[in-house]
Amino acid sequence: VSEISLTSESVLKVMNPKGRAPYNGPTGTLRGRVTIKGDPPPDTRLGFPTGKCGEAAATYGRLFRVGQQNALADALVTVVNYSGYVPERDEAEKVTIHGCAFSTRTVAMTFGQRLEVANLDPLESYMPNLEGAPFMAVLIAMPQGLPVRFHPPQPGYYELVDKMPTKPFLKAEVFVLKFSTHDVTDLDGKFEIKNIPVGKVLTAALLPAIDQDVKKEIEIKEGDNTLDFELNFDLAKYNEKKGAKTSSP
Repeated sequence: VSEISLTSESVLKVMNPKGRAPYNGPTGTLRGRVTIKGDPPPDTRLGFPTGKCGEAAATYGRLFRVGQQNALADALVTVVNYSGYVPERDEAEKVTIHGCAFSTRTVAMTFGQRLEVANLDPLESYMPNLEGAPFMAVLIAMPQGLPVRFHPPQPGYYELVDKMPTKPFLKAEVFVLKFSTHDVTDLDGKFEIKNIPVGKVLTAALLPAIDQDVKKEIEIKEGDNTLDFELNFDLAKYNEKKGAKTSSP
């Protein structure tokens, strides 16, 4: 199987079906912060190995991660509906593993990018796998070794997991998108999306853990643009929705 890259014909057919030249008009950068109000995230009741798994509880112990001043981590922020083709500039999207936790719970990639997963731990090995992609081989992320690489075969939704039986909690949701204007928030809730063609666009902030998003139409001006998003978490509603999902056939 030849490895998919940003310049693969199969990728360009999807990313740029009309074969347009890359957009070279005026662009803006969108910066902002995603916050969440309402109920605090409930405990996931997952068990974590003690000792070497120092980061696991902080990353996976609650339904979602909240930082200082209600900052929301792991939110996927996207910008679409502009006119023009904006190619991806980075060949790889990078994720690290440390203390039995991925560096993020949400990964956003542009179709054609490869996913690189590097293990920063000094002793522990991991077996990362991209669920949803054809299984190629068992890959080991050695302690402080070279990153393991994945090439998602098409746009869509995948899950990054660890095949080691002791770490079923080690997961990240992977979104392989047909456009390059996206970012994922860290614990500070901040995002930055560059190279957006000026004009009216549709923006969205999605928290995959609760499958909830906020959309806003805005006008991108040349240079800096600022936009904040606020999600609202209602635990009772969430449990109701979850209950309806699990009880339906």
